[in-house]
Amino acid sequence: MDLLILKLKGKFAHFRKFYTNSSSLSYSVPPRTTVVGLIAAVLGYERNSYYELFSKNNFNVSIKKDGCIRKIMQSVNYIKATSPKNIFCPKDHTQIPVEILTGDDGVKYTIYINCEDKSLMDELERRVKDNKYVYSPYLGAAPFNCSFEFCNRLDVQLEKSNESVQVSTLVNSKYIAPGSIDIFEDDNLKLLKERMPVEFLKDREIGDMASYIYDENGHPLKLKLNTEFVKLEDENIVFM
Repeated sequence: MDLLILKLKGKFAHFRKFYTNSSSLSYSVPPRTTVVGLIAAVLGYERNSYYELFSKNNFNVSIKKDGCIRKIMQSVNYIKATSPKNIFCPKDHTQIPVEILTGDDGVKYTIYINCEDKSLMDELERRVKDNKYVYSPYLGAAPFNCSFEFCNRLDVQLEKSNESVQVSTLVNSKYIAPGSIDIFEDDNLKLLKERMPVEFLKDREIGDMASYIYDENGHPLKLKLNTEFVKLEDENIVFM
């Protein structure tokens, strides 16, 4: 199995929760749909044109949160558009509270990617190494530009175990054996469970939804899995 490992980093981020309304709340980590959109931007795919190519069946993604992130609420001026005319000739504005992610050293994530299309993987690796993106990637909102950094490319195998393993990435809750998370493994453990979209269907309809569990501080979780995982030199990862 071909595995590409990238670092994703930026100063600020906002990953809007799908169920939020007038106040724009943010996930602490980018959903799979956001990561796929970033990859599509780097490779030059037009908006809404890549959903089938990067579907869950064709494209594997795993995400690790690197370190602590804090959230701040900031009021942002938006155009008050009650008709199409107001968009092009705005007269009034409205202030909307927006939850923004940041940290002492910005926001950082490790992205693990697997795809059977070798040419796609080769092009993605080349563009990241050369820092030549077709479209500029950003972390959820246009002002929050970001960059990718190449880490490694490995040939790996999927494994399965009946024993507890340390998993450093987000884990779909349905892949975790009931009651198997070792909450005493780390005194600073701060578990979060967030429901996120997994993929988009045609016409940008939300496909599967899933609940993911991870540690807010980015620490690995010790648990039992009922699915396959990838064992790397110093960590284990699970695809979303």
